[in-house]
Amino acid sequence: MLHPTSIVPDTMEAYLPQVSVRSQLIYSIILTALLVLLCALPIVHVDVSVQSAGIIRPVGERNEIRPLVAGIVEKIRVRENQSVQAGDTLLQLKTDVVDTQLRSLRQQMAEKDAFIADISKLVRLRETTVLQAPALSSALYAQQYAQFRFQQQDRLAQRRKLQSELNVSRTLYAGRVISRIENQDKEYALQKLLNESRLQVENQLSQWQADLNMHRVALAELQTKEKQALQERRLYTLLAPVPGAVQQLAGKYPGSYVQVGEALGQISPNSALIAECYVTPKDIGQLRPGMKARFQIDAFDYNQWGMLEGKILEVAKDFTMLNDQPVFKVTCQLNQGHLSLPNGYQGRLKKGMTLRGRFMLAKRSLWQLLYDKADDWMNPTQFNR
Repeated sequence: MLHPTSIVPDTMEAYLPQVSVRSQLIYSIILTALLVLLCALPIVHVDVSVQSAGIIRPVGERNEIRPLVAGIVEKIRVRENQSVQAGDTLLQLKTDVVDTQLRSLRQQMAEKDAFIADISKLVRLRETTVLQAPALSSALYAQQYAQFRFQQQDRLAQRRKLQSELNVSRTLYAGRVISRIENQDKEYALQKLLNESRLQVENQLSQWQADLNMHRVALAELQTKEKQALQERRLYTLLAPVPGAVQQLAGKYPGSYVQVGEALGQISPNSALIAECYVTPKDIGQLRPGMKARFQIDAFDYNQWGMLEGKILEVAKDFTMLNDQPVFKVTCQLNQGHLSLPNGYQGRLKKGMTLRGRFMLAKRSLWQLLYDKADDWMNPTQFNR
């Protein structure tokens, strides 16, 4: 191509011969850097990890406060966010009905105890000792014994009378004043009276023994009912099942009525803190218990506070839905319960804090990572799926 003479000095053809390359330092540096970078690709390894959102929660689940019986509130012993120990009283329901039942049962038990004590003395009596009155405390068996003793005293008087008549009859019979039959009649009358007296004693003792067995059975039944009533009475006192903090108390006051199973609040347990992360299905495949993890707490700037170390404790075997997305729960142990600034100030972890979990899968070389990226971009099978 021909140029006008006036512009020839400004053309490329005229400029290039004037350029002289004195040094190729920059070019050499760039080329060397590229070569070093290429050589380093299979040597330099970096950590490969997956990330997921999560939350800090206690090992134990929250315990709901629900009464097992219906009743009227008598006292409320706790307030919102109050710390409690296992066994502390949370709420007391009125126990008037159960208390009345217990008083009635105990009165019946005291009566049965008195009956058993008296009958135990009576059944030890024998024919020769029935008139030796034992000390009795119950009116019922004191009356029975008094009547029985009166009958025995009456028979004793009859026996003495018949014995005297028999003695006279034997004297008369020996003198042949009366016949043998008349004497035998006197002997028969006395023996009949003795047999009747002995039978009455045996029958009465048998009746008292039957009463003793009956009262013992009745006492055992009353004791069983008392135990049941005491167990029911304990249900009217709501106790803290675990140590923790009371939360979400229902608006109940003394005099309020509560239903069986009504939610009255929750206890957040004071157990150790763990991290619960929600991992997507595409990242869950390589996670397993024992893998190391690091946690970035959202409430603390990790550039200043750093990150927490930990490990995976458990990987859920089934997914759960979170915000209409399937996720797997991954439970992780935290190596410590606080973060620290360089000056030593500590920030304590609290239940409910959100975090980002990073799970270390493997160490991969830069060459492997570059190959994986290129494979994702260029492998035609990726587009056929």
